[in-house]
Amino acid sequence: MINTPTRALDKLFREHPRDIGESYGEHAGHALFIGSRMLLAGGACLVHALLPGLFERTASNTVDRILELMAERTAEDTDSERLLPATSTRSAVS
Repeated sequence: MINTPTRALDKLFREHPRDIGESYGEHAGHALFIGSRMLLAGGACLVHALLPGLFERTASNTVDRILELMAERTAEDTDSERLLPATSTRSAVS
C-alpha cells in the first residue's frame, strides 16, 4: 500500500500528466508554453486598452493559436487512445 505522503505527491505531480499520456516534463513544457503566451497576450490587451492602435489582433490571434494547439493535442490523444487496450482507464483531455 502506498503511504499517504507518497500518494499525495503522486497525485499532485504525476497523476494528471499520466492520465493524458504525458510525462511530467512534457506536461510542464506544454503548460509553460501556453501560459507564457497567455500572459503575453494579456499584456498586449492592457496596452491595447490604452493605445487602441497597437496590438489590434494580438490577443485574438494568440487565443486562436492556443486553441489550435490544444485541438491538435486532443486529436493526437484521441488517436493514441485507439491503440490502447479496451481496459485502459485513461481519461480524455478536458
